[in-house]
Amino acid sequence: MSISVDQEMDYAEVVLSVGEITLGEKNRKLMKDAQPRRREAQNMSQAVCTLLNSGGGVVKAHLKNSNYSLTRDGIGLDLENSFGDILAFPHKYLHYMQKKDDFLIFVKPWDGDIFGHCVLTLKTNFYVRSFSFSVELKMPDTVQFLKIIKNPELKSCLRQSLPGKLDSDEILATFFNKEELTYKETFCFTKSKLAEVKMSPKDKIIEILPKTVSAFANTDGGYLYIGLDGDNQQITGFEAESSDLDHLKCEIEKCIQQLPVTHFCEEQEKIKYTCKFIPVHRPGAVCSYVCALRVERFCCAVFAAEPDSWHVEDSCVKRFTTEEWVKLQMDTPPG
Repeated sequence: MSISVDQEMDYAEVVLSVGEITLGEKNRKLMKDAQPRRREAQNMSQAVCTLLNSGGGVVKAHLKNSNYSLTRDGIGLDLENSFGDILAFPHKYLHYMQKKDDFLIFVKPWDGDIFGHCVLTLKTNFYVRSFSFSVELKMPDTVQFLKIIKNPELKSCLRQSLPGKLDSDEILATFFNKEELTYKETFCFTKSKLAEVKMSPKDKIIEILPKTVSAFANTDGGYLYIGLDGDNQQITGFEAESSDLDHLKCEIEKCIQQLPVTHFCEEQEKIKYTCKFIPVHRPGAVCSYVCALRVERFCCAVFAAEPDSWHVEDSCVKRFTTEEWVKLQMDTPPG
């Protein structure tokens, strides 16, 4: 189900069509597959976000359940919550209407001057490291972080308040520098601000990278180890042919190079990292590998993906690029 500009409806405002949807709390709970329900909610949220960022308009959805009544059934708690994640006061900006077999949401323009944010965003995709977790910052916190990084004096204070060089953690550095490991051998560190430990198979590595690299790069650097049993603190590794590792290393490099970055400095450096595969030995043979990734603290800011924020341009729904999004947010005066 894709979102498109509806050219047929006779409204002065922009109309976005999101396709078919099941409405009503009871009916949505009866949906056997949770994935379509989540997808419907995501599409509705994206359409609302798009219109808020585009001067308002109308969201149109065709009703799947023919016996639906807006007055009797409501829209569904999950949809209400998804709109609440975008707006603190959804009722001030959204008005619902049922028109035969269509459900319409009339969206008022977002007033960024009042609230201090030029564009609304579903997800910033901007991560930092907090204790032993990679945490996505909400929009206000992301903007505050970016403004600190942009100001040389504030940036210097922030960097000084963080721990020293990454190499000062000797245990993690020593483990990273090992040339081989022993199967089922124990290791003496755990997840922390500087370390992420995963048991994932090799085909899941690329999924893990974006938010982990973003978090380490935006905080104080860190190590990602894939192929370690964090619960039992044992080395297991993941199975792979040695010929597969070159391809996997290229995929990791490609993934990291494609992460969106924002620069406020003259150096315009790239993300600095070191990737290696440490062989894990059983008696007499190599049985698996540990992927070890060392990420340096970045000079400015790294996103895991472009922010989830859209607008209508040239009769098309377009996602803001990271560069556009950052500029709009940074240029907005405080509310």
